[in-house]
Amino acid sequence: MVSDNGDGEDWACTLHAMWTSVAMIGVRDELAELVLPPLLAQPGVAGVWGLRHADGGVVIAYRWAGLDLEGERRGVAERIAADKSTEIAADADLRALGVTRVLKAHLEVGGEPSGTFMLLIDDTADAGVLAGRLAQVVDVTREALRRLAAGRLEQQQHIRDALLAEASLQMDAVLDTTQTMNRIPRMAVPAIAEGCLVYVYDGGKPVLRSSVHVDRRRLSAMLADPATVDRLATIALEAASGVPDFDGTVMNPQVLRARGRVIGVLIFLFDREPERIPPVAFLRDIASRAALAIDNSTLYEQRRDEIMTLQRHLLPSRLPSVEGLSIAASYAVGDQHLEVGGDFYDVVVRDDGTVAALIGDVCGRGVDAAALTGMARHTLAALVDERLPASRAMSRLNARLRLDGSWRFVTAGVAMLRPAGENFDVQWLSAGHPAPILLRRDAPPRRGRGGGVPLGILPEPRFGRSRVRLAPGDTLVIFTDGLTESRDPQGRMFEDGALTETLDQLRDAPVETLVNELSRAAAAYGDARADDIAVLAIRVELP
Repeated sequence: MVSDNGDGEDWACTLHAMWTSVAMIGVRDELAELVLPPLLAQPGVAGVWGLRHADGGVVIAYRWAGLDLEGERRGVAERIAADKSTEIAADADLRALGVTRVLKAHLEVGGEPSGTFMLLIDDTADAGVLAGRLAQVVDVTREALRRLAAGRLEQQQHIRDALLAEASLQMDAVLDTTQTMNRIPRMAVPAIAEGCLVYVYDGGKPVLRSSVHVDRRRLSAMLADPATVDRLATIALEAASGVPDFDGTVMNPQVLRARGRVIGVLIFLFDREPERIPPVAFLRDIASRAALAIDNSTLYEQRRDEIMTLQRHLLPSRLPSVEGLSIAASYAVGDQHLEVGGDFYDVVVRDDGTVAALIGDVCGRGVDAAALTGMARHTLAALVDERLPASRAMSRLNARLRLDGSWRFVTAGVAMLRPAGENFDVQWLSAGHPAPILLRRDAPPRRGRGGGVPLGILPEPRFGRSRVRLAPGDTLVIFTDGLTESRDPQGRMFEDGALTETLDQLRDAPVETLVNELSRAAAAYGDARADDIAVLAIRVELP
């Protein structure tokens, strides 16, 4: 790190570098390496100390550059931090080390631990200049902490959204009451709480129908203790009237209310730090979905409503907006009198700018296929978002399918799009899925290469791979086999009879129009279509 050259030019460059690095800070501990060394490099600075305070001013972390902050010096630093002055004369011990003054600045960020910065300077230092630069570093630190906090909140919200989606799929995927009761606590533990108990009112009395805890022995001991059992039953009975007042750090009962009726209580048990306990609104949402699942399994609503509800959970509510790309998708339900289908798609945008387009098809139909579809989509999306290569992500899904012992298999394809100037490089990985179609701006539609073996069949998956470059105006169309295999009365498939002509007609249409009209054309082509159609189109925008 450069020192000052007298006119502040080097410091300006250093400060700019710090501001630029703020967006790359991943955890708070990385901040010390970013902001302390530049201060130490300033003329007349013998050391830089940083303290992090918990509520009440208790110091929870010590950071330093230059003169170390160990042993008795920590007490010295704490006394300096407690002083309200911004410039303090050094004590005898510090003077023996050449330090004559200490400049100090306090850091406050809402919802975050506070901090104190200290510059240990000698007689050669320009205290006025250094005080200004210390204030600038505090500003950098404050913004970095604000970004970290916002990132954590966003990440927590993403996790909760995924948990809600997965919980809905798991709970809605069966219409058997016993299975529903057993699934509810299992989807909550350990992701949401350490324990979960499901009480259902029967004749006005709460009856424990299901329970799960990370410590089975602890749960068994609880339920074997008559006093504890009575206490839990009382909580479940009084919860609907709002009688108990819980702080939520150990136990949080949530009323199960569906269609205007109170049907029971969901009791969450916590054994974790308070900051890791989900918000009450989130627990209330989980309870609401659990209540609906229980009620559905009891009332067994019309099959068509169940199909549409499940199908909505299997697909993303919206696709991301990506600079330089137009993205659209459509989903057409096949035979609407059968069970929910297993087609899925998703688009994930990594923080490095890579776009992952996912598509797949679970063998079979019905609620079990729906649950597997949700698991496959969320698993692939989550793993790809963690920067795993597509092959590793699909291998992990293959292992999960094999571990679950399901007889169903999954065809899947992942297109990884990476910016390359005004173009996008595409890597396609296929596990038995239909090959994509490349719709060039000025050339006939061309099928890519598929290949591979569907996931869940072999211990080690086999993939088909291909690469292509998309130029401005080019469109990548990926889809499930319901599109190409729709048959006319003579048995000829849409792929052979009308696909190329339809794509040629839609070449210049917006991608939203392309996917919708393509699905409609395939649906209209066949007399009786029993398979769903999922289509996802990605076009490189023209400059």
